[in-house]
Parts: sequence; C-alpha cells; structure tokens
Amino acid sequence: MIIAVIGGMNLDLMGVPEGTLLFRDSNPGRIVMRPGGVGRNIASRLKSLGADVRLLTALGNDDRARMLWGFCKGEGIDLSLSVQTDRPCPTYLCIHDEKGDMAAAVSDMTAMEAITPEALAVRAEALNACDACVVDGNLSADALRFIARHVTVPLIADPVSTVKAQRLRPILQSLTAIKPNQMEAAALTGEYHPEKAAQALLASGVKNVFISLGAEGVYYANREEQGVMPARKLPTVPLTGAGDALCAGLTMGLIAGLSPRECARQGCQAAHDALMAAGM
Repeated sequence: MIIAVIGGMNLDLMGVPEGTLLFRDSNPGRIVMRPGGVGRNIASRLKSLGADVRLLTALGNDDRARMLWGFCKGEGIDLSLSVQTDRPCPTYLCIHDEKGDMAAAVSDMTAMEAITPEALAVRAEALNACDACVVDGNLSADALRFIARHVTVPLIADPVSTVKAQRLRPILQSLTAIKPNQMEAAALTGEYHPEKAAQALLASGVKNVFISLGAEGVYYANREEQGVMPARKLPTVPLTGAGDALCAGLTMGLIAGLSPRECARQGCQAAHDALMAAGM
C-alpha cells in the first residue's frame, strides 16, 4: 500500500508546565523538541501502520531542516517528491496547559509557499501511482485546487486549523474524506454540532466525514451510516499529534474498504497508541 502525503513538516518546540499554566509569566516545566507538522505526523503514523509513504513537503535549507530530513530517513519516509526551498525550516511553537491541552501556539510555515501548482505538475504522475493521497491545510488554495483537478486517487484532507480550513472549501466535492475537529468543522459549515456539521459537509460533496471530538472520540458519517466512536481512555498526557494519528488510522481503513464506523475505530486506536508511545 503506497500513500502520498502532501503537507507540512516542521520542528516542534513544546512547553509543558509543572503545575497550573500561568499566562504572562514564566512557568517552570519541560521543553521538548521533536519533528512535527501535520503532514509529517500523518506520514509517520502511516509508516508505523505498515504503509509505504511518499511525503511531499517543503524542505528548508538550514540545520533544523537537515535534522528533520534525518528523522524521516530514520523512519523510512520517502522524501524524493519534496520541494527544496531556501526559506528557513518551518517551525511550530506551542504551550500546553496542566491538562495536556494546547493553550497557545505560533507556527512559521512560509516555506510551504514553494509547493506551487507548477511544482505539483511535475510530480502528478508519481502521485497518481499511489493508492491514496492525504493533504493538509498548510497547502495554498491554488495547490489544493491543482491536486483536486489532477490527482485521481482517493483524496483525504486534514484542515489543520480554522483559518486554513477555508482553503478546502473549493475542493470539498473532490474529497473522499475529511478529518476536521469541531472548531474546524464549524468554520467550514457554520454548524458546531457534529451531526449538523457532518451533514453540511456531506451535502457539499465530501463522501466520508470524521469529526474529531478530542477525548470524547470521533463523529463519523457518510450517506449510509453515522455515529460516535468513543476514544479510549488515557492518562493525562499532551494531546498534540492525536488528530494526525487519527487521520492516519482512518486513512488505512478507507483504503482497506472498511465502513466509516470501522475506520473511526481504527483511527481512535491509532491515536491512543500514538499518545501512549509519545508518553512525555
């Protein structure tokens, strides 16, 4: 099974306080540096689930970028389709609260501008030789439109954020599946309730909808079935990366021809396993 992932790869800097997070103050705690980015995280989880992964991302030209390249090589993620740029390595800085939830974050993803329709055009044949393609909202609207028109394999999208979710609006009818969280689904549909948001997305042409409910699990829906798949219980750990693992798990299920319910179950299991492995 060969899966292309087109999206962001960046260096994650994560701060976790020892106690209650105090805003506008210096909080004792731990700072963790690790490879990240929605596209890269999904690629990493897909690889761990047994897929052969081609990651098309923007590679910076500095020591941090070389560090990320080394991480991918170590995991067996193929970067041969990626675009080289002279811009700094994409970087994501986030602060977690005492419950493990993200309190605030800043991301510098300007290098992603190198993934243009022209760059994608010379890679289209290789993308269409894969079994599926996963895209994230770090891509430009122009790049996403090109992918929707020229990539013929099943297309799965992760919006990334409420702001970047808007870039997916023009291609909703081309998506085999979408995996937003509740806020991203609301930004796309104007409906915060998962059932209403899912129905709006289906009406827009998306074939399968999986709305992440955080610790509550995932709402799944297509034209034939819908429901909630509860998440497995976890100790208090930072939840960064759970949505990416969820996307990887349900993507594997979709390619295998599983029902939305079974895809959601597989996604929740992948998210649980990823968080337990990260531990922190």
